[in-house]
Amino acid sequence: MKNLKLSLDAQLEMMEHYKLNPEEYLTIELLFLSGIEERHREYLLKYLAIRQNGTSFRDVLIELQNKGIILKSYKIPEVGKPFDPESIEFNKNFLNRYRKYSGVLGKELYEEYPHFIKIDGIAFDIANFAKKFNSEHDFYFAYGKAIGWDENVHREVIDLVKWAKKNTTYLKFNICDFVISRAWRRIKELKDKGLSGVDLRFDNVESI
Repeated sequence: MKNLKLSLDAQLEMMEHYKLNPEEYLTIELLFLSGIEERHREYLLKYLAIRQNGTSFRDVLIELQNKGIILKSYKIPEVGKPFDPESIEFNKNFLNRYRKYSGVLGKELYEEYPHFIKIDGIAFDIANFAKKFNSEHDFYFAYGKAIGWDENVHREVIDLVKWAKKNTTYLKFNICDFVISRAWRRIKELKDKGLSGVDLRFDNVESI
């Protein structure tokens, strides 16, 4: 799970979806950091050293297994036995959802969407998400939520953006407005009606 970070909104969505308490969610993040891709075990070791008395760390792992996050096939070591965080086996469905929530889909949209347009010889930045969102993660999360984190819908959106760039002049507005208004639906209407090669703007699209 290298370089995948969740926004606060995404963290709360994950916690709600999997019914995770804060300690369980923190444990997942520490296990990712300790895994074979990151290999930063120092954070997990520090956490275990300062952990207060209560549910054992082994019991937390068992609960994550019961919630379908760690695979049932993974044998959790008994108390006192060696524990290797790199050997943890996560459920692929959980990892896929984590990747989606991390902003992978939103980042792909950002990279595909036009970044600049020229109007009367002046360049305008239309990929500036700071217009509506506090960070890139907030923007990525908003897009993911808008499409229900559905990869099939995402693929359709990307294809529609590619079509619009090649066949229309429709994409002249900020990427934030594109996501908030779900403008890919309008592009689909244009494509379905065969309206390519037309100078399209918001005002004349509304009247089509």
